[in-house]
Amino acid sequence: MKLNFFRRIKIFYMRRTTIFKQLILNVVIPAVLALLIMGFFNYTQTKNNLIESINTKNKIISNEIFQFMEFQDVALNILEENLNVKMKDYSNRLVQDYFKSTKNIEYIDLEKIRLELGMDTLREDIYIINRDGVVVNTTFKKDLGLNFFSFGEDHKQMLLGIFEKGVFVNERFALESNTKRLKKYTYQPTIDGNYIIEIGIYSQRADEIIGFIKSTINKLTEDQSSILDFDLFIGKDNPFSLNKDVVLSSEERKILIERFEKQDSTSVVIRERNKKLSYDYMYMQRSNTDLYKGAVIRIISDRSGETILLRRELIKFILVFSLTLVVVIIMLYRKTKVITSPIKKLVDKVNRITNGHLNERAEVVGNNEITTLSQKFNNMIEELESYYNELEQKVKDRTAEVVRQKEEIEIKNKHITDSIRYAKRIQNAILPPENYVKQILPDSFIFYRPKDIVSGDFYWMIKKDNLAIYATVDCTGHGVPGAFMSIVGFNQLNYAIDVKKARTANEILDSLNEGVVETLREKNADSIGSVKDGMDITLCVIDYKNKKLQYAGANNPLILVRNNEVIQYKPDKFAIGGNFGNELPKFTNNEIDIQSGDIIYTFSDGYADQFGGGDGRKFMVKRFRELLLKIHKDPMEDQSHLLENILDEWRGHEEQVDDILVIGVKID
Repeated sequence: MKLNFFRRIKIFYMRRTTIFKQLILNVVIPAVLALLIMGFFNYTQTKNNLIESINTKNKIISNEIFQFMEFQDVALNILEENLNVKMKDYSNRLVQDYFKSTKNIEYIDLEKIRLELGMDTLREDIYIINRDGVVVNTTFKKDLGLNFFSFGEDHKQMLLGIFEKGVFVNERFALESNTKRLKKYTYQPTIDGNYIIEIGIYSQRADEIIGFIKSTINKLTEDQSSILDFDLFIGKDNPFSLNKDVVLSSEERKILIERFEKQDSTSVVIRERNKKLSYDYMYMQRSNTDLYKGAVIRIISDRSGETILLRRELIKFILVFSLTLVVVIIMLYRKTKVITSPIKKLVDKVNRITNGHLNERAEVVGNNEITTLSQKFNNMIEELESYYNELEQKVKDRTAEVVRQKEEIEIKNKHITDSIRYAKRIQNAILPPENYVKQILPDSFIFYRPKDIVSGDFYWMIKKDNLAIYATVDCTGHGVPGAFMSIVGFNQLNYAIDVKKARTANEILDSLNEGVVETLREKNADSIGSVKDGMDITLCVIDYKNKKLQYAGANNPLILVRNNEVIQYKPDKFAIGGNFGNELPKFTNNEIDIQSGDIIYTFSDGYADQFGGGDGRKFMVKRFRELLLKIHKDPMEDQSHLLENILDEWRGHEEQVDDILVIGVKID
């Protein structure tokens, strides 16, 4: 809450003056960042020191425990030297005298034999172990039926090695499985190799040594208030505590077995009853017996004090940080008020002047840089006021002129637009009406979409001598220039039919070409070489009665769809009205036999050149041919709607780039 309060104070003063804001940014914020970094470093260092201290303490304890264990090994080794001779004598007499024959060895009275050998019935026992590792006869009845192979793979391999080598093996002290007391064992196979004779002897002195070591270790950990518990675990396959009875959870048993296998150390932190407990597991390499190779020390430490200390450090840092921040802000505010107050007054005057009050002047007080600034500012405003008055008069005069010019432009623009709309009426007048189209081309459609008010694309048709003659024309450009060319083309096509009596497709185009070139030469008499006006055209002559089609083209192909197959007829690669010099080229006449069901498509390049598809690509001629093949079986009127819908979907938000004209004619 305190931090939020100081933050609000900072924001409040930052809003009041720009100077104060800059001081906050350049002085306070770097100081705050330095304090934060220092606090974070101090907190982290304290935490690391605490962890290092606890780890060092645990390491010292584990080293001392290891030394005690080494002392234990030395003391036990001295005891073993006194027992080795006696135990080897017992073993040799049993193998050579009592068990030369192992018949009925599993049922023989071992208590009687023990008395005959003079063995101590309270501390010294005889075991008979078969090849499966099972105790089949013993004076220690608790171990009867016990499977030694179940003690782990190491114990199993040791017994199998004794069977294989057939020699006497003298083991060091090991933990007895039932009583968890130290017991020294020897092993010797019978002469026939079917059994192992095991001798086990407890030692009161060994128990005293173990008791002393346990007591010393427990006292060692009791002196450390942060250490709640200490345990020494042995047994790689089935870990148990050497110094006390401990019930292990399945998770902790897994951790202990992992330490024996990896021979390393690990720590686990657990929160329990508002306490932070650290479980440290440290593996110690031992060299005692084959069954007692290593141990894992578990130290349970209470680290709640560590958390409390860290929390105190954090609170201390927050208090120091907050106090420092408040002091810095107060001092900064008091020291800068002398500077910011006159500057604020000057800013207020500037704001009023920017709102149109040019009669305002800055207050001139004192004798410093701000005083000089105020004087120069007043001089500047006086000049600005003079310039403003002059400019205001000029703007008024200029505004009247602009309004007059705007009105003139609007009038001229209306006249131009009206002229173009009238040109559209003229162009529409030259296009054949719908009923006339149905007379000449009964089963057909015309998809016609100009880019502008008037179009450079147009279609023309006429019927002469039982011949249906029609053309799809694409004039150079679009809009008004294209529309003018369409009038020229329309007149020359009629001239070719009515005056020159042309009836073949190529003759009509030759006549059209001559007329357009002559017209353009007259229009461009002074610059014939630069004439680029012209048109691309597809012209068809259909003889429905004899099923004949004549086609001639200037840059525009013809597509015929028959039996679900697209057939394309190529045009001549020159345009109508091109600059050919004195001798004009002749167009090719393509004669085609047509069949019922054939569909003839003629078109300008506007459809294929349209951009769209979501990524600004052209529709392209190939996709256009595939589209015609896809829709050719639909009724002709529906085909026009399909072309329109597909084009709109393709175009999306793109602008139409050219005039579009597609004509489809079906042969019945």
